[in-house]
Amino acid sequence: MRNSHFRLVNQEVSKTITESWKRSRKSKVSETLNSAPLVLTEEDIKKIKHCGDLYQSFSSVYSRMEREIEDCYALGLADESGRMIGVRMKGKLHDQLREANFYPGANWQEEVTGTNAIGTALAAKKPVTIHTAEHFCDAWKAFSCAGVPIFHPVKKKVIGILDLTSNDEHFHKQSLLLTKAIVEGVQLDMMNRLYEKYNVLKERFNEKRKEIKNDWLIVFDDQGEMIASNRASEPFHYIWKFDFDWITYFHQLQNNRKVDRVNESIPFLHGQPHGKIHPIVHTQKVIGIIVQLPKKTSPSMTSKMTNKTFQIENGVIGHSAPLQSLLSKLEKVAPSHASVLLTGESGTGKEVFSRLLHQLSGRKEKPFITFNCSSLNHELAASELFGYAPGSFTGGLKEGKKGLFEAADGGVLFLDEIGEIPLTVQPLLLRVLQEKEVLRVGEYKSRKVDVRIIAATNRDLKQMVREGTFREDLYYRLSVISLPIPPLRERKEDILLLANYFLEKCQPARRIQFSESVVKVLQTYDWPGNVRELRNVIEYSILFVDEHIIEMHHLPDYLQEHVFIPSVLTNKLQDISGEKHERENIIQMLKQTNFNVTKAAKMLGFSRGTLYNRLRKYNISY
Repeated sequence: MRNSHFRLVNQEVSKTITESWKRSRKSKVSETLNSAPLVLTEEDIKKIKHCGDLYQSFSSVYSRMEREIEDCYALGLADESGRMIGVRMKGKLHDQLREANFYPGANWQEEVTGTNAIGTALAAKKPVTIHTAEHFCDAWKAFSCAGVPIFHPVKKKVIGILDLTSNDEHFHKQSLLLTKAIVEGVQLDMMNRLYEKYNVLKERFNEKRKEIKNDWLIVFDDQGEMIASNRASEPFHYIWKFDFDWITYFHQLQNNRKVDRVNESIPFLHGQPHGKIHPIVHTQKVIGIIVQLPKKTSPSMTSKMTNKTFQIENGVIGHSAPLQSLLSKLEKVAPSHASVLLTGESGTGKEVFSRLLHQLSGRKEKPFITFNCSSLNHELAASELFGYAPGSFTGGLKEGKKGLFEAADGGVLFLDEIGEIPLTVQPLLLRVLQEKEVLRVGEYKSRKVDVRIIAATNRDLKQMVREGTFREDLYYRLSVISLPIPPLRERKEDILLLANYFLEKCQPARRIQFSESVVKVLQTYDWPGNVRELRNVIEYSILFVDEHIIEMHHLPDYLQEHVFIPSVLTNKLQDISGEKHERENIIQMLKQTNFNVTKAAKMLGFSRGTLYNRLRKYNISY
């Protein structure tokens, strides 16, 4: 720590400042840095100012408070990344701060420019004041400044920082309070703008929904946030691009804001399927769009679209945060050729996600070969993996046979249950991964192969490595990229979407729905068997439903028991001895079991004879 910093420590510098110095040193910020680096172009700044509510609200509040703010102060507005996007300053202070790039486009993150009001408030996520020598870099030590985070009025996350800077002799004790007051005004103005914007978006969306009956309609605001959909409970058959540049997209729309775009490729969906874009204009500004897409894409329609278009099938459905995080990672991983290891519990859909990874990659037109490693044994391993030459052994094909690697050449080989592969076979697999060539049984000349490996397991391979049942070198060859698949219990928001998807898939001609009690069960059960178990439950229930509503008694017995037992125990704890409660419990249980006396007695903890006695006692007929 520098001598000046030692002197400050002796003056009892706050913990916020000392921690900031430590971070600055760790980031190797130069103490002699004399200006913040410029990271945004004028065009970038123009887009951000035009499309963001943050700058609009800052400008509006400043124009109302300008007379209250002395000329000795400079106000700087930075975004959530510490990049300055707006500034208001006058007189001599303008020239002094301009030399330090206290100017739109400069990066004032703490890890870049050291301890300063913008970067430190952003890192600490709380208001800070930085006085003269408390700054890490010498060039900022002539100034004192206050930094206050600006929070999104709805999402409550930090979306920017407001900085108030002056020469130290003009920096009053009330400077931080003034900065906080301006920030409160900005947040209130943003709330009003958002309220007005959302009302307009929903109003236009409802008007469009009356016109369009069959297609998907989704409304987005100008930040790319989905506001509403006309089919929110149904599975959406496309996948989002999570890193899409919405600022540039809406900036381009603004230049042609009055024109509906028909048969337009949708750039923020993978494959860019064609649909219609309806810009929503309010006060001469595009504040959102309505996207219109076909509800379903038939094979004939798919062939007319770009060859990159695909549907998400077999259960890759949902909008939960864990699923979105996984899909975002798959999107980033897909273009590479690195091996991928998918881990997760049984039934989470590892093969489904491996196929999606294949579809997102440049190998989508090449083979996708699946193989379950639990069926592999040492005697047949070489011929299965690498193939064999004609006449290699009795019973083999006369013309010989390709192995799995040759069959997948140019594409993907999915090795399911990789943890079950015998230890004696693992060196064979390791060799082909290292050499990228195979040798057929009965041949002496190797064949080059270009295969991407995606492996999957529900076992702990690291533990197997420690136990000596899985080779460490093979583990690291397979897990260049390791992606855990979230269990269904961590994707509660997706359960009903998946259930409706399986329901529609199993009975396309019938209109079967879930009762409210069944919906509650589906959403609260932990699903140890994950998506596979949910699909099985739906298929089971459809077989036994009589009308068009799946009720509790249509569910498998184990699922009914799981729900009934806690309910009964809770009621017993409340007052199971009371006759009124006991009568209500019996009637409720009879209804839930479709008046199956044997099952109701079991769930209530009675013998069948005891239940009959209670029925007579409480005059319950069934």
